[in-house]
Amino acid sequence: MLSRDPYVHPEGTAPSGLPEALTRRAALRGLGGLGLGSILLLQETGVAHAQASAAAAGALPSAAQRDEFWTRDRTLWVRRTSTGEVVKSTYWRNGQLVQSEYERLCWFARDTTLERLMRENSPHIRRALESGQFTKEQVSQWTMMNPIIFDVHYAITSWLGWFNMARPIEWTSAFRHPITNAVTEGSARDSWHMRGGAVDARIPGVPIEQFGRFAQWLGAGGVGIYSTKSFTHTDSGRVRSWRS
Repeated sequence: MLSRDPYVHPEGTAPSGLPEALTRRAALRGLGGLGLGSILLLQETGVAHAQASAAAAGALPSAAQRDEFWTRDRTLWVRRTSTGEVVKSTYWRNGQLVQSEYERLCWFARDTTLERLMRENSPHIRRALESGQFTKEQVSQWTMMNPIIFDVHYAITSWLGWFNMARPIEWTSAFRHPITNAVTEGSARDSWHMRGGAVDARIPGVPIEQFGRFAQWLGAGGVGIYSTKSFTHTDSGRVRSWRS
């Protein structure tokens, strides 16, 4: 079972149906603007040929199929850069979360930096415990992630697959414990990473700018484009965007 951290409060989830935020945000209605998605697609060698081949093969979904996008099974294909782990998980099937796969993805999204600090008996953890800021049980490297963030990356996984460019999304950071957040350079004090509602990621061969533009088009939450650090931040907070 997942540990229940008292300082983590995922918002807007509805395990028996679509996440509330996704049902109210028109930009996520089945990727209805796939034409725009193709315009935003990656600028790399061979992409025009990939698009033409996909269209000729009938790989691009019809309007009717797009309307069914959020009622289909949802699969994520992701890699953790910190550990090299790769998972391909169908976490939503037959209109509901697959609990075992959801928990598998939550573990995959764990705070691997905190995991390392725990192994090293870090003074950061010792001070947090000695000060009473956290109990030993609250120093957990994983939590229940907000399913909305998985849905955003499911859409991106599908976007790549439609254009015959399927590949795992690389997650550089996901859940972040407050102890880790406090020692992470540039992190926000109220970061969505601490709430299990944010992921920093990149896609091999895909410019960060293009990744970010597609995430912004989805309109599911916050998007930050960090060109100098080569990752795109996505979260399940209010719709907003920034770049660094």
